[in-house]
Order: sequence, then structure tokens, then C-alpha cells
Amino acid sequence: MSPLMKSSSHFIFFIICFSSLSIDPRADNVDPHLINVPLPAFKNSLEKTKELMQNVASTMSHMHAGEDLLDGNSTVLVISYCEDLLDETAEVLDWSLSTIDDLKADVVSHMRTWLNTSQSREMACVDAFQNSIDSNVTESLRQVTKSIDEVLGMIQVEQQHHLHRHNATAAPGPDPDPYDLALSRTADVTVSQDGSGKFKRIMDAIAAAPSHSQKQFVIFVKKGVYKEYVKIDKTKTNLALIGEGMSVTTISGDRSNASGWATMDSATFDVRAEGFLAMNIGFENTAGPSKGQAVALSSRSDRSVFYRCKISGYQDTLLVLSGRQFYRECKISGTVDFIFGYGTAVFQHCRIIARKAIKGQQDTITANGRLSEDSSGFSFQFCRIEADSDLVGNVNSTKTYLGRPWGKYSRTVFIKSFMSNSITPEGWLEWSGKTNLDTLYYAEYKNYGPGASVAGRVKWPGYHLISEVDSFAVDKLIGGKSWLPSTGVPFKADL
Repeated sequence: MSPLMKSSSHFIFFIICFSSLSIDPRADNVDPHLINVPLPAFKNSLEKTKELMQNVASTMSHMHAGEDLLDGNSTVLVISYCEDLLDETAEVLDWSLSTIDDLKADVVSHMRTWLNTSQSREMACVDAFQNSIDSNVTESLRQVTKSIDEVLGMIQVEQQHHLHRHNATAAPGPDPDPYDLALSRTADVTVSQDGSGKFKRIMDAIAAAPSHSQKQFVIFVKKGVYKEYVKIDKTKTNLALIGEGMSVTTISGDRSNASGWATMDSATFDVRAEGFLAMNIGFENTAGPSKGQAVALSSRSDRSVFYRCKISGYQDTLLVLSGRQFYRECKISGTVDFIFGYGTAVFQHCRIIARKAIKGQQDTITANGRLSEDSSGFSFQFCRIEADSDLVGNVNSTKTYLGRPWGKYSRTVFIKSFMSNSITPEGWLEWSGKTNLDTLYYAEYKNYGPGASVAGRVKWPGYHLISEVDSFAVDKLIGGKSWLPSTGVPFKADL
């Protein structure tokens, strides 16, 4: 990745103001427990919000058209991120408008959930543009979030009525066997390269899954290497993808910056729908260490779980783009910034594996991009941080760091994890000079192993040796107690 965004004024500015609503308050009233305004007023607000979205999306499109004026690949990445979020929010509005004549509790609740998610994600874009690109665009984005807030104010249904599969609150029992856990789910469809399943391609099975599903739809993928690019759009909620093992069921691709793909578009597997579960499956990008950014897995799936998954690549292997995510007993490998993004993720009992980089490069495990002082960040708990077989015999050939600050408020913590001698004594790496060293938050707590000594660690204002870690636990950081139990995946809620 390139240095963070710098100011530029070569953008188009749109501000769309709402006109007053002149609607008969007696017309088309619906259940007041769902919305607190007449139906035509609600529909009008949705349409006006959609119009605002389209205009701001046009702004983003002009930014891409002037890409040669942008300063650095990370600027392009943030613009792409914000543009995609605007497009997704427009899709939510389209879906909301399509259901306007049949407003039921579950429909309105689903609508509220997605609009809340859209609003929170776009606030990150507001901060990015305010601090780094253009203040006028910031104001336009603020209009977007204000408009969504007005629509949300018309929805009365309580958040706890939201219908999805994450509704259990009981504490988890003993760790289940992953194969028993997989077998306990009845597959809705099976994918197999030998023709024994309903589909031969994973994307065909995903296309067959219901949209906006309130219950889990299970796709079982038999062993094999599936050379396809998988994209799960936000309509395919509560989808489960279960393989026969992280090393025998693999989704493989090789897109990279060097072959002409933007970082976000290089992903072999891209999931955007809420409530996604992956189990016993591998995601890989085989572009190699010299091909630059090459994503294996990109997730912006809120309340998503990856259990016993293998995520392998080199630079930018795993993109935790947005939303709350949980990784358990996964094997994640790479070189430069190989776990990066703006989202909130907890990694428990995972193997984090540094691979040999090309000459002149160093390995950086994380590059968290937190743009404001919100509650996001990465938390690694009970993990193993080690070198791959190509590096283990000569760890001095590639220096390995725990992370570097991609975002101004980058936040990453390592808790009770084993660190091999592949980790350099200083532990953390600067991004570009002394940038962000006082605003970042990096911390370590009771780690062990030859690379865990803190005696030689960096002396930055934002680096901490902490004695309290509750705020980085599953429950506090991603609200896991409210949605992880129903997945059946083992987790430790508290620290």
C-alpha cells in the first residue's frame, strides 16, 4: 500500500437540500409501531435519500475519472471504499422502496438494520475526506448521513426485533468438533467439481440462494480447487459456506496490482452480506510476493464468522474492510500488511504466519486503517505468530513487524499470544516518518515466546503495555455475546 491520502481540490461538489413535504397526514397510515409518519411521507424521504446518494456517487465517479490527480494508491482505495458504500446504500434504498406496499415488522426491522450499518460506515468516509482530501466533499457526505438519520427517525420498530440468525444470548458450551459442527447443518445445496452436487461452480450456488434471507442458507462445497472469483453481494444475507477442510477445499485466484487490478478488486473472495459464515475452507491468492497488492479474502460482512479457514497470499492477503468480524482457529499468511482494513475484528486461536518477502521488503502483519477515534480495531487473542517454512530458517532475511499505522488512529492489540523469534525486537514499524505515532493505539498484554520481549519495543506515545484488556474482548469489541452463540462456533467472550 502507498502512503496515506493528501489534500486535493480537484473534485466536484454536490449538496442536495431536502424540499418540504406537503402530504396529507391522514393518507395511507400504517402500523404506528413500524413507522411514525404517513406512508407517502416515508416513501418520499426514501426517494429523496436515494437521489442524494446518486449525486454523491456521481462525485465519486468524477474522482475516479481524475485518478491521475490523486496522490497515492491508498487515496484511490479510500475513494473506492466510499464509492462502494454509497452504491450499497442505494441498493438498500431500492430494496426498501420495493417493499413499501407490504411493510411488516421483519421488513422494517431489516431496513433499519441495514440503514444503521450504512450510516456508521459512511461516517468513516466523512472522516477520511475531512482529514485528507476535500472539506467540501465532507459536507456532501454529511448530508448523506443526515438524510439516512431522518429516515431512521421515522422507523419505530425496536432494534431487538431484528430477525436474523444471530439472536441467542446463552454462553457457549465446550468447543464443538468442527466436523460435527459442519455435519449438524443440513446443506441446502452442494457444489462439487465431479458433478455429484447440484452445482459445479460456487457462484452458481450463491446465485441460487435467497435474497434478504432471515434464516441460514447452507452451501456445502466438496473438496477441490475452485478457480473462480466469488462475490457475495449484500442481498445474500445469512449465507454459510462449508468445505471439507481448510486445505482440501480451496477457492483460488491470482489477481494483483501488477496484473492491472485495483487492490479492492483483486480479491479472490469478496463477501458483503451480513451474517456470513465460512467453515473448513481455504481462500488464496497465488499472485506471488513480487506482484504487489493481491487480496485473497475481502470481507465487509457485519457479524461474520470464519472458522477453521485458511487465508493465504502475500501482500494484502486479508482485507477486513468494515463491519464486525470473528476469526477462530484460522491460518492466515502473507508478507506486507497482510491483515489490513477499517473494520473491527477479533482473532482467537489463529496461526498468523509471516512468509518470505522479496529483497528489500519487510513483513508487516497488520495495517489497521482506523480513521477516527471510534471503537473499531484488531484484537489478536491466544494466537501463534510465527514464520512460514520458507522463512523460519533465516528470519533475518525478512524483518517481521506486528504492524504499522495505515490510518491516523490505527489500533491493534496482541493479547496472550505466542510470538516466535521472527518478530523484530522493536515490534512495530513506522508508516512514513513520524506520522500518526501519537494518535495510533498499539498495545501488548502478556504475550510469550522469543519474540514477545518488550525490552526493545518502540517508544512511541501511542504504544502501550497494558494491564486491562476487557475493552478488546469479544463481547466489548464486537458485541459477540449477542450473536456468536447461535453460530455454534466456539469463542471466549471475556478476557
